[in-house]
Amino acid sequence: MLGRLILLQTRSRLRLVTFPARSLRPVLQWKQCQPVVLRQTHTLGKWKAASAENGIDISDKAIKQLKWIASRDHDDNLMLRIIVDSGGCHGYQNKLELTTEVNPDDTVFEKEGVRVVVDEISLPFVRGSKVDFVEELIGSTFQVVENPNAKNSCGCNISYDIDIDKISQTSS
Repeated sequence: MLGRLILLQTRSRLRLVTFPARSLRPVLQWKQCQPVVLRQTHTLGKWKAASAENGIDISDKAIKQLKWIASRDHDDNLMLRIIVDSGGCHGYQNKLELTTEVNPDDTVFEKEGVRVVVDEISLPFVRGSKVDFVEELIGSTFQVVENPNAKNSCGCNISYDIDIDKISQTSS
């Protein structure tokens, strides 16, 4: 996928935006801004429709919350990044953060205009899962739920251990 990383300057701020290589004229008319092409890249990660079969699904509540955050921040390029890290009482935990960056080794899952980004190292650990927005008395968070690769998880649903046999089967 050929794309362009563009620095857009509006009256109040600068924004770094990724566009397809197609003509920027409609975008410029809509944004009324001046583009500066910073670099052209041949791969901006792999893009897939969000579904459990493709790797990651996104719940309706997560879609609604991510759209609200993007609207609040006036940033249509916001994505939710999932990073699997070692830690917690069961061995692995997911770190979720908002980002606008896509690295060449990332896979981007898109549903209804909302995007979730997962790097190639983390993807086998969460493949087949769903991203959800969970509201509880102690707070509201994005969570990776229904992970078919998790063998056991802690009571607070933060850390889990992995079924290595399942990961080996799906990654080969």
